[in-house]
Amino acid sequence: GAGPWTRAAPSVGRSASPVPTAGADRDELTEEREAMQELWGLYSEAVLPAEESSFFDHFKQKPITIQEFLAKPQVLLLGQYSTGKTSMIRWLTGTASVHFDVKPEPSTDKFMAVMHGRSERLILGNAATCLKQASYQGLSIFGSDFLQSFQALSMPADVLKDITLVDTPGVLPGKRHSIGRNYDFPAVCSWMAERADLVLLMFDAHKLDISDEFQKVMEVLRPHSDKVRCLLNKADQIGASNLVRVYGALLWNVGKVLRTPEVTKVFVSSFWDEEYRFKDHKKLFDQDKANVLEELRNLPRATLLRRTHTIVERMRRVRAHYCILTYLRSQLPWHLRAFGSEARVRHWFDCNLPRLFEEAQRLHKMSSGDMPDIVAFREKLSTLEGIQRLPAWDSEVVEEITRAIDDRVPGIINGAHGVSAGEMARPEGGSAAAKGRLGLLERLGFGNPGASRSAKRRRTEV
Repeated sequence: GAGPWTRAAPSVGRSASPVPTAGADRDELTEEREAMQELWGLYSEAVLPAEESSFFDHFKQKPITIQEFLAKPQVLLLGQYSTGKTSMIRWLTGTASVHFDVKPEPSTDKFMAVMHGRSERLILGNAATCLKQASYQGLSIFGSDFLQSFQALSMPADVLKDITLVDTPGVLPGKRHSIGRNYDFPAVCSWMAERADLVLLMFDAHKLDISDEFQKVMEVLRPHSDKVRCLLNKADQIGASNLVRVYGALLWNVGKVLRTPEVTKVFVSSFWDEEYRFKDHKKLFDQDKANVLEELRNLPRATLLRRTHTIVERMRRVRAHYCILTYLRSQLPWHLRAFGSEARVRHWFDCNLPRLFEEAQRLHKMSSGDMPDIVAFREKLSTLEGIQRLPAWDSEVVEEITRAIDDRVPGIINGAHGVSAGEMARPEGGSAAAKGRLGLLERLGFGNPGASRSAKRRRTEV
C-alpha cells in the first residue's frame, strides 16, 4: 500500500489523510530552501567565528553543519517499549519492510532514521554518518558503541519525500534498559530532539506508568516542549468508560514531568490501518489521525520559520556567551593573567562568578532570557582547557551578530515568506488542528464549548 500520505483528504468519519504537496507548493519550498541557505551563510559568517573564539561548543552546543540546517524536517518518535512507534512508521510509509520489527515484546533495539531513496537499503551507523545528503555526522561524538546501535533505512515512500522519520529503541522498565547499552541514551535523545522539527511522544493506553529512564528522556525534552506532541495509542483497545480516565492520567503524568505552562497537545487514536476494536469514539479516533497527518504535512511549509527561530535564538545566546567570557577576561587580575596557574585562575573565577555575571549582564544590557544557567556555566568553566585563553572584547563581533538579528535575518525572511493580513485570517469553522485542540470531554460530546461561548455572548449583549 501507499500509506495514508497519498490518499484523498478525509470526509467526516473516514480515516484518511492530506494529499501530497502540490506543484505550486514545491516552488514555494524551493524558494524557502534558498532562503535557508542564505540563513546558514549568515550564521557561518557572523556567528560561527564568535562561537569558535568563545568555546561555545564546550559550554553549550556544537556548531551547526550545513547538512543539519538544510535537512528535511525530522520527526522523532519516542516512547516506552511496545507503544507502537515502529507500527506507526509502517502505517505512514505504507510498507511492511523486513527491517520494521514489530512484536508484542520489545523489538526495536536501534535508532533508525527512515529516509527517502530510490530503493530500499539499510545503511549501518558508521556509513550513515558519512552521507553528505543526511544530517547525522554529529552523532560521531557518541562513539563507536553508539554507532553500532544506529542505522539509516532508505525507501521509496511518498511521505519520506517531505520528512524523515526517526525510530528509537523502546525504553524498558527497571534496570533492563541498561543491559547491552554502552551509550548515554538520554543524551542521544537530547541530541536528536534538538535537531528534530517534531517530537511524537507515544504512550500505550494500557500502560501509562513512566519508568525512571523514560522520565530522564522526558526531562531532556523540556527545552523543546513546543515541539512535543503526545500520542495516546491503541485507544480503541479500551472501553469508552475508561478512555476519559486514561486521558486524564496521561495529562497528569506528562505535565508533572515536562512542567510546561501550557497543556501538551494529546492525540487519541490507534495509529495503524486495523479495524477499531471499540468503535464508540470512531469519529474522535479518525479526526485525531487526520490531525496528526495534517501536522506532518505542514512541517515542510513551516521549516523556514522554525529554523529561523532556532538560528536567531542561538545568535542571542552566542552573543550573551561572548559578552560574558570577554568580561571575565577583562576582570581577571593582571598578576593572575600573567603569572597565575590554571588552578588559581579557576578558583578566582569560581569565587567571583555570581558578581561577574551580574556586572556583565548590566554592562551589556542583556536580557535574563539570553543569559546561560550559572550552575551549568560554572561546571563547564571548571573543565575548560586553556582557561587563560579567553577571548578579548571585540565590539565588531557583537555588532555583527546584532546586525544579523535586527536587519539581515528579517530581510531574508521577508524576501521568502512575506505575511499579509488576508493570509492570517482564520477560515470559518477553524482548521482540523484547531479542532484537535478541543478538550477530550468536548470531543466526546460532553458539552458544546462553541454554543456555551455564543450563549455567554448573547447574555452580555442583552
